[in-house]
Amino acid sequence: MRKAVIVRYSEIAVKGRYTRPRLERLLRDHVAEALERHGGGGTPERIEGRIIVWDPRDPEEAARSAARVFGVKSTSPAVAVEFNGLEDLAAKAYHYFRDRVRGRFRVTARRSGSHDFTSLDVERRLGELLSRHAPVDLHNPDYIAYVEVRGRTAFLYDQVIPGPGGLPLGSEEPTLVLYSGGFDSTAAAWMIMRRGSPAGLAIFDVGVDEALDNAVRTAIRLHWEWVHGAPLQVYIADFHEAVSRVRERVRPKYQVLVLRRLMMIEAERLALREGYEALATGESIGQVATQTVRNIRLIGSGLQLPVIRPVAGMDKDEVMALVSRIGLYDLVSRQVEACRAAVNPNPRPDPEKFYREFWKVAGTYRASWRRIRVGG
Repeated sequence: MRKAVIVRYSEIAVKGRYTRPRLERLLRDHVAEALERHGGGGTPERIEGRIIVWDPRDPEEAARSAARVFGVKSTSPAVAVEFNGLEDLAAKAYHYFRDRVRGRFRVTARRSGSHDFTSLDVERRLGELLSRHAPVDLHNPDYIAYVEVRGRTAFLYDQVIPGPGGLPLGSEEPTLVLYSGGFDSTAAAWMIMRRGSPAGLAIFDVGVDEALDNAVRTAIRLHWEWVHGAPLQVYIADFHEAVSRVRERVRPKYQVLVLRRLMMIEAERLALREGYEALATGESIGQVATQTVRNIRLIGSGLQLPVIRPVAGMDKDEVMALVSRIGLYDLVSRQVEACRAAVNPNPRPDPEKFYREFWKVAGTYRASWRRIRVGG
């Protein structure tokens, strides 16, 4: 029996004849990087419909590492056995599973290739052998013995570790995310990368040191946990002067809205200069006064680049649950509000009055950026 990890994907499998091999190679390379970074060892190899990690030092650790790669649907630590015919396969699978079965069980088999037996035959024969040790329960089992047959090799396993799904990082053009280190922007950045787009993070330093430090720490952690195949570019804008000018010249109830529009404009300038093809934000419709549909329109109108809002239809509980699932809740929950205002913004301001306030400061400030390269 040879140790292995099965790495599954879903969307890649339906791509065209030219696109699919490229995405499979990306996925294999990213899995290799994840194994090196997070542990488990092994050598990933492309086979039809799967990536197989051969000879991992620790199959369970390797499976968990590979499950942190965008594009991976799920992973399983497994053993691979060569077989000759159904009886030989059933005997070898029985030898593997007999001491692992606990409680009520079922066998689930799938098959790829040409054989003189079906998946159902494998389930029935192995089930008969294992029923000597435990009762069969097809509907509510305590244990599932999985058999995946590919040619003359069968993979045996009993764990399925979910991955993020999506597409391999680098399969789409890059996106610049307006990033605060809070729940919404962290979820947005992760979701953008899950769709294959490398994300740069644009952080606006408005003079709250704790907020800036937390945002950078969260960005570093985001890279360590999830970004494989490319370094994460973090850009920090010195926005102190912009905040001062807005506070001096703009009426209080428009200050936050004007600042947000200035951030969008400065982020677009950076994106165009650095080669990003879209912007993304953590705006969620109606969550706060600045994120009503009208204010989203006013803040983002007139830009050249498209603005993607991955969490627009999610509520706060859903966003927090996602951030918890991706392992960043502990850091994100420490973030502080950096863009406080003395007066809450009007959720539905008069557009003409908004632009009148905006033009008091528009064109009077140009952000200076510094870049931090995380990883790579």
